[in-house]
Amino acid sequence: MGSVAVGAMVVGTSMLVVFALAMATLESQVENSIAEIEATAEPQSVFTIEDATNVEGAVVSYTINNGGTGYSSTPGNSTQVEVNGSTGSFLADLVISGGTVTGLNILDHGSSYLYASTYYLEVTGLNVGINLNITANLGNLVYLNLTNDGSKDINTDYSWLFTDGGAPINLSDSFDGYLQDTIFPGENFQFYYDSGAQSTVSRIAITIDGLTKASTVA
Repeated sequence: MGSVAVGAMVVGTSMLVVFALAMATLESQVENSIAEIEATAEPQSVFTIEDATNVEGAVVSYTINNGGTGYSSTPGNSTQVEVNGSTGSFLADLVISGGTVTGLNILDHGSSYLYASTYYLEVTGLNVGINLNITANLGNLVYLNLTNDGSKDINTDYSWLFTDGGAPINLSDSFDGYLQDTIFPGENFQFYYDSGAQSTVSRIAITIDGLTKASTVA
């Protein structure tokens, strides 16, 4: 009888040891799993819209009615153009191919040109070319500054801007064309776009990684 009791006690003790070891192993696995989940969890994007501004009466595009002939970028020949010799800030460099103007590299879109007027671009200095005729097309640009306040890189391909509730604009789709970019933590991102009309924008909203922030436009 006594041997049976001792045997039962040994078996019970062994089962308790096995159970304790199993619980310890399970707890360790749970702790490791939680640690792995926390380590792999993506931080949320955090950003601030610093400011947004309307730039009215800007040169948003141009039409080359006549590229002219004989234009040259050699020393002594100016390649810069402005709006009708005005005091406005628009400025661009001519793109010349075979003596003919084929495009512009815009340095400053300018502002405050009157929509009711037709403007032409002219060379700011001397050039041997003749018959250049370029019409300036006016509109409203919106400039904004955004800061990445978080610890996560922001991919502009997955960042969206809404103007007065209109169709979304991708932050990789700048006014000058597609430009994939990464906004690193602490970095300021400058973006501008054509609002598509002469009227000003009153409000914008930006959505990044499910986080949306809005701002008025000055």
